[in-house]
Amino acid sequence: MIEISHTYSLTSLWQKQLAKQLIEQLGAELIAEKLLLMPKKVADGGFYYTEVMPGLSVIIWDLIFKQPILIKRLKSDDDLYIIHYDFSDEMNLIQVEEIEHKIGYKANLGLGVFDNAIDNIFQPVVGERVFAMRLLVAKDLLEFSIVKGTIRDSNKRKIKSGKNTLFFYDHIDSESKVIMHAIKNKSFLDPAFEIYLRGVALRLLAKFIDRYSNPLPMLHCVPEREVEVLNTTKEYLLDNLYKGFPGIDFLADMAGMSVSKYMSLFKKMFTGTPNNFFLREKMILANELLKSGKFDSLAAISQEVNYAKINYFTSKYFEQFGRKPSDDFVKATF
Repeated sequence: MIEISHTYSLTSLWQKQLAKQLIEQLGAELIAEKLLLMPKKVADGGFYYTEVMPGLSVIIWDLIFKQPILIKRLKSDDDLYIIHYDFSDEMNLIQVEEIEHKIGYKANLGLGVFDNAIDNIFQPVVGERVFAMRLLVAKDLLEFSIVKGTIRDSNKRKIKSGKNTLFFYDHIDSESKVIMHAIKNKSFLDPAFEIYLRGVALRLLAKFIDRYSNPLPMLHCVPEREVEVLNTTKEYLLDNLYKGFPGIDFLADMAGMSVSKYMSLFKKMFTGTPNNFFLREKMILANELLKSGKFDSLAAISQEVNYAKINYFTSKYFEQFGRKPSDDFVKATF
C-alpha cells in the first residue's frame, strides 16, 4: 500500500513540500504551482490548491485511485482548523485518535472538522471517484461559538475535544451540497476554475459560520436514538427522489414521533424542513440527469423526477440553482 505523509500550514509551504514528495516518490506532475496530477498508475486526477485570502486556503481532491493509499496528515504548530467536505461517490475512511469513521456523500457524516494539532489518516476508496474539499482556516477566523459551544458539549455525539484541540463530524447541510455539486461538475483545466473555487470556498465558509455560530440547531443536541430514526427517514427520502414527497404525517409515523416533534428534530439535525431537504436533493438529482446526455428532451427529465408540468419543474430548479434546466441540458446524441 502506498503511504504519503504531509502537514498543513497557513502558507503554501506545505503544498510545495507535498508536491516535491509526490513528484520524487510517485512521478506526479505539478502544473502552474496549483494543480498536482497523480501518475496514471496510481490514480486518474489530482489535487488543486489555492490561497483565497489571508488565513484561508482551499484544496480540492478529484481522483479515482487505482491502488490502495494512506494519506497521513501530521499535526503541526500552525493554528488552523481543517474543514473537510466529502462529496465522494462512495464512502472513505478517516482515522482520528485510532478510531475509524466513514465519511462521504452517502454516509450520514460527510463533514469533518479537525484541529491541526491532531493527526489523522485518510484512506480513500479505490476504483470510485473521490471528490472532497478542504478549507484550511486560521483559528482566529473562527473565534465564535462553534469552538466554545463544542467544547462545552464535548460529551455529545461525534465530538472530541481536549484543552487545546477539537474535532467533530456532522452531515453536510443542503445549501453546501448544492454548492459542492456545482463545482463537482467543473474541470480543473477551466481557465476560470481558480476564481470560481475561491468564490466557492468563501461561500462554504460563510455558510459554515452561519450554521455553527448558532448552537441551537446543532446535531449534537439530538439524542442518539432519535438521530438513528431521523436518519432512517432521511435515507427513505434519498431512496425515493424519483417519486413525490411522501408527506410529513408519513415520515413522522415512520419515526414514531408526533408531527411537531418530528419537524422540530428534523430541522435541528438537518437545518431545514423535510420538504425542503427532499426538494434540494431532487434538484441535485435533476442536475445530474440534465448533464448525463441520456435524455432527448427536458420534458422526459421532468417526468423522470415526477413533475408532470415542465413549467413547475423549471421554477423549482431555478429556485435552487438560479438558472433554468435548459441552461444545463445536454441532449442525447443517439
